Amino acid sequence: MKGTAGKDAACDYHSLTSIRGLEWLQLRKKCSDLNLEGIDDRHRVRAAIFNFARFIIFMEVMLTVHIILMFVMIKDLVWITLLPEFLLILIMPLVWLLSFRDNESYYFVHSMCSWITGILLSLMDITKSVFRKPVFPLVPCYDHLVILSVYTMLPVAYQGYNSIYLGAAVSIIYISFVAWSVDAREASGAAIIAYSSYLVFLNLVLVFFICAREYRFLRVILTRFQLVFQNIALKAVMKKEKDLLESILPRTMVRTLQEDVKTRLQDDDNFARSGSITRKLYIEPFPEVSILVADMVNYTYLTTTLEASDLVEILHELFVNFDLAAKRNRSLRIKFLGDAYNCVAGIPTYFPTHANSCVDQALEMISITKDLSHRRHLSINLRIGVHSGELLAGIIGRIRWQFDIWSKDVDITNRLEVSGRPGMVHVSARTLRLLDDQYLYEEGTEEANQDPILKKAMIHTYLISGRVNDNNYEFTDPEEELVSSSSVTSYRFSLGHIFDDIETKTVREMVHEVEKLPVGREDRFNCKDRGDQMEKLTERYMFNGQVHFLIPIFRSWKREQRFHNQPDNLISYSMALMFLGGLVIFVMGTVDISSNEHLPILVGLLLTLFVLCFVAAYKKLWLQNPRHTVSDYPSFFLSLWLFKLSQLIEDSVFFRSALVIQGVILLYTLTSLRVFACDIAKLEVEIIVSNLLNEHPLMTCFMPWSVTYGVTVILFILLIIDGFPFFLKLIVGAILVASHLGTIHAFYGLAFERSESTFEGLRSDYAHTWYLLSFFIIYALLGRHLAYIKKSCFFMRLRYEDKLKETTFRTHSMKIIMANILPAHVAEVFKERNRHDQLYYENFDKVAVMFASIENCEVDTMGLRALHEFICFFDDLLATYHNKYKIEKIKVMGWTYMVACGLEVDHGADSSLNIPRVSELSSDRRRSNVSVRFGSLEQGEATSVHSQTNEHDDDDMAVIVMADFALGLLRIMRKIQEALKGNLKIGISHGAVMAGVVGLSKPYYDIWGHTVNMASRMTSTGVLNEIQVTLKTALVLRRYNIRCNFRGMTFVKGLGEVPTFLVALEQGLVFLPNHPAEHNQSDYMLFEKLSLRFAPSFVGPISPSSGVGLDEGEDELEEESMETDLLTGGSEISGDC
Repeated sequence: MKGTAGKDAACDYHSLTSIRGLEWLQLRKKCSDLNLEGIDDRHRVRAAIFNFARFIIFMEVMLTVHIILMFVMIKDLVWITLLPEFLLILIMPLVWLLSFRDNESYYFVHSMCSWITGILLSLMDITKSVFRKPVFPLVPCYDHLVILSVYTMLPVAYQGYNSIYLGAAVSIIYISFVAWSVDAREASGAAIIAYSSYLVFLNLVLVFFICAREYRFLRVILTRFQLVFQNIALKAVMKKEKDLLESILPRTMVRTLQEDVKTRLQDDDNFARSGSITRKLYIEPFPEVSILVADMVNYTYLTTTLEASDLVEILHELFVNFDLAAKRNRSLRIKFLGDAYNCVAGIPTYFPTHANSCVDQALEMISITKDLSHRRHLSINLRIGVHSGELLAGIIGRIRWQFDIWSKDVDITNRLEVSGRPGMVHVSARTLRLLDDQYLYEEGTEEANQDPILKKAMIHTYLISGRVNDNNYEFTDPEEELVSSSSVTSYRFSLGHIFDDIETKTVREMVHEVEKLPVGREDRFNCKDRGDQMEKLTERYMFNGQVHFLIPIFRSWKREQRFHNQPDNLISYSMALMFLGGLVIFVMGTVDISSNEHLPILVGLLLTLFVLCFVAAYKKLWLQNPRHTVSDYPSFFLSLWLFKLSQLIEDSVFFRSALVIQGVILLYTLTSLRVFACDIAKLEVEIIVSNLLNEHPLMTCFMPWSVTYGVTVILFILLIIDGFPFFLKLIVGAILVASHLGTIHAFYGLAFERSESTFEGLRSDYAHTWYLLSFFIIYALLGRHLAYIKKSCFFMRLRYEDKLKETTFRTHSMKIIMANILPAHVAEVFKERNRHDQLYYENFDKVAVMFASIENCEVDTMGLRALHEFICFFDDLLATYHNKYKIEKIKVMGWTYMVACGLEVDHGADSSLNIPRVSELSSDRRRSNVSVRFGSLEQGEATSVHSQTNEHDDDDMAVIVMADFALGLLRIMRKIQEALKGNLKIGISHGAVMAGVVGLSKPYYDIWGHTVNMASRMTSTGVLNEIQVTLKTALVLRRYNIRCNFRGMTFVKGLGEVPTFLVALEQGLVFLPNHPAEHNQSDYMLFEKLSLRFAPSFVGPISPSSGVGLDEGEDELEEESMETDLLTGGSEISGDC
């Protein structure tokens, strides 16, 4: 299946941790493979509109607060200097309204709005100095916020890497402003270098933020794709499961069986041990129905004269057309029995014309058969019996369920068929009374008058030859035009393409689903239609109920812990940026300071930071080597230690958080080391002297704005680390800001007061404070937003996993049901075949077939419960034969149990539990000349699926296994004799058979051939509590030292007199040896090699002269023809073969 059972996940979260390239490129390729680029574009547009609205609101509030603070903190404020802020407050809402247009030109409109906003913000920030040159140089107040908005909240941020151009333009404006505003002192060049390094690093960090956001976006889309895929797949699986169940059961019984299958799956431990469910009897009464039993005349002759493939093709064409006729006539096909066809009208819903439906069905079946017989130049006809009455319907047994019917009226219908006349419908008087006068009928047959069952029930019979207005009556239906004898197999039942179109449907559904993808907590009205809007609100409310409002933390601590236990696939990039940030801080702290007193310490801190980052990125670096595969581990001890430590950092939130905190401490130390090491007294003297001279202080210890920029760099780095929990980001960020503000106002206030300000007349220490606080506010809001989106996606992923489990559960349930309709290997081939119009059949050279008939059972007294118990006991024994030579249950016919051994099935698992892949069937399990074919009735073709001869053929071990199973049945009957009265007649034959699936919408697996007919005759002519076998089977048993006593010549229909044998058994139900000598060790080795479930205690002692040793097997085969002549020629026989 494409999807949870045969299709790989669209987004494999574990594989992303071990790829060589860039993770977001890998996800982009997956989206491209799934044709989701348009969905990604739509999601970006929605996110751009929403985040731009958030940005406008934030900036409106921020600018308003800025204006208020300026009025409060600056004495003698010239209000004209705030004109840019006022204008921007008025212009930005208009720009936002322009960006809200969602049409074909959105790309250009969004780009234009972004450039207008970005340029206006940067100009607003610098015009206060351009129009009025301040006494001392000013620095930008919102450069970090403007650059942050360019990459995170403006619409251009969602247009790939186009935001880089706007970010570069804004940075150039700010760098130019700083270069123009600084004075001509010696440190001006160093200040420009430091500031440029700062802005370049902010741009670089935010470029990575774009990549990380693309990674998150694509994961969101792929996760939703998986969720939708699983929803559609689940519906398809449930529909197919329903169709499968309804192919063997009425709808009224489907729900009960489904619940029991679920219980069967949920009780895995007990089920794995027993291989079956409890012995619940699924029986439902139907008081008023009509029953049809049809049998093919001359079937035995056909089986002996036609090739098996031709026979199955004929049966398939007949039964498919019969199924179509049953659908037209409101009849429910019950089962096939070789050449027999049973159906009932009035199940599962009663309707008053059920008798008419059954008779019309019978007449149409006769017409279909005559047409086929004429076209194929064969002598085929039907003998049909129809009777009306009551019945019980349901399934019995534990495995290989088959819907069946039981009652006295069913037995009467069988007798009507047997005593009927070919080409006519044999009905009872009760059925005739339910018919109208539109049928031609005559008195019934003489055989019916003499039938003891019909006489006992006082059934008077009639023969119907057709309808009165037969010339005007046509068996037509609107669907009939679609069906012909040449194309009937196009209606073939198949599991092969359940999920063929699911991927296409999923992509189509994603057009609507993308409107429900999360872009923010307050996203309300960003849907194309009201239906999508209501669904989105429902989903959003479902998630919002799982998290707290202020800080998006799951209310369930276990879920929160599970969220944080996710691996951070991008931690190596984040730590690399952390080292780069340390390098930038190092540059800003040294280029404009003449003293290099603390340079060794700074270099040491930088190297320590490099080691931490190298350890975190080691796994990613190691995988870049083309010689290293994903599954390989380093062999060198140190390399292996680093690799595992890197993997631990990636997977464990505890180690990852500890590493990030250590990195932050090192960065803050790099930033503040010169501040804390500065001689305050000397610094204050320098500042006082500068004030007296009305000059800007030189700041030989440290540059205050470089320190503030360094703290800002650390906050930027914290913002882009995905795997660091948001509440820790808040705590660590708050500590950083508080520490720096404490440094500004409590310890080194004089130095910060004499540094550059951001606004004319504003104290510099207040400027530093507002610079950090404004960014921390947006840092907290943006971090909250990102945490909300990530947890919303995680919540979707949990839903996806739940759907995946449910789909897997349903699929397993479907496999169980399928395995109880068709053998495992047949079901698997059906799922994987490419064509729907192919008849499935397979040839086997060496198959043992057994019929076991329950005799002398008081049916009227014991009823179906007894039959159910018998079959369950037999199924329990059958479940133990699941190794190399598995016995396959074919069907139950009344009180007869039919199995076969030697079919091409999986020998390693119980087919009622699971359906293995075809690839899992290893070549050593194929034991005979087997050919599995798909033949098209339309083209008459046959395509070989596999044909293989095992070089190590174990001859006819299927016969030995079947004989042991038959012996086990006899032991069961003896063991339960007191509770369930009855005896068994068992017949076994072996040889070539043909197996196939016939029918239209209700698959039915059966086997045909001379071997099947002989096994059936061995049972019908058998002896109570004995195992009767054919001559060929007896010779095989003899080769394995199992005695077979010659019973005599037995009449077999179609063949005349044939020799039959009874397997010799001791009183304790143990095989008698054929040669009473000492045991031959080689035979023990043989049975040990074949891994049989029974002990070789029956292997008789074989002397070297006995002529049946392993080395003399070929001589034994040469003597077979001589023994056959001896046994059938009337010569004196010793009593065993």
